Amino acid sequence: MSEIERRIRNGRVRWVARYFDPDGRRRSQTFDRKADAQKFQRQTETSLKDTGNYVDPARGKITGGPWSDKWLATQGHLKPSTLARYQGIVSKHIKPRWGTTPLMKITHEDVAEWISSIRLAPASVAYIHRVMYLILELAVRSGRIARNPAHGVRLRKLTKSEKRFLTRDEVFRLADAAAEYPIPEIGQQYRVLVLVLAFCGLRWGEAAGLKVKRLDLLRRRLAVVETLSEVNGHLVWGTPKNHQARSVPVPGFLVDMLAEAMHGAVT
Repeated sequence: MSEIERRIRNGRVRWVARYFDPDGRRRSQTFDRKADAQKFQRQTETSLKDTGNYVDPARGKITGGPWSDKWLATQGHLKPSTLARYQGIVSKHIKPRWGTTPLMKITHEDVAEWISSIRLAPASVAYIHRVMYLILELAVRSGRIARNPAHGVRLRKLTKSEKRFLTRDEVFRLADAAAEYPIPEIGQQYRVLVLVLAFCGLRWGEAAGLKVKRLDLLRRRLAVVETLSEVNGHLVWGTPKNHQARSVPVPGFLVDMLAEAMHGAVT
């Protein structure tokens, strides 16, 4: 908080108004009269508060480790798989570098240097930067720091590699190879799974979470409503990407295969 100090130098009384700027640095201005110092103090503090830039430096002393944990505790709206990914980034990348650094001491140039030092694929680095940005953005919104030092950090450009798509014949050869599993019944299930993934366009978690009641073989449709993924060694049910269910057409040649795979199933 701001304060006024009475100072005597060479027999002359002066008044020093002290305050903290938006970056948490301690500043001062000297006046001949106490009234002028008080006026300056009131105007400065009011200006900072009105513009939303006033920050109590004491609130910015919390270090990156505990603050990252606080941020993670606010992410209950995320899917378990996404939250687990964020937790991994905090544990492996953010806490080792920023765990003991007070938030008010984190600078833009330090964040930029840290991001540049991470030797991972550009997409992974961008994901790490995003998590750091979100952590610091919560600190800004909570009035612990005035600005987000991760804002505007330049990232390596993401280059899109040429996508490789299997041909129809290659898909069937892959499915036939999966069918060679030593247990014939399981091998046949693997074969059907490969074909469903390829020709129905399902993601792995969507196929894993597919239930019999979601299949309408008479209409040759399947409903993608749920997903099943592994999070920290546990299977977790969730929703499709963007939480949007969708109906997918089933090729005619897959109908009999799915009907056989569904035989005896109850869900």
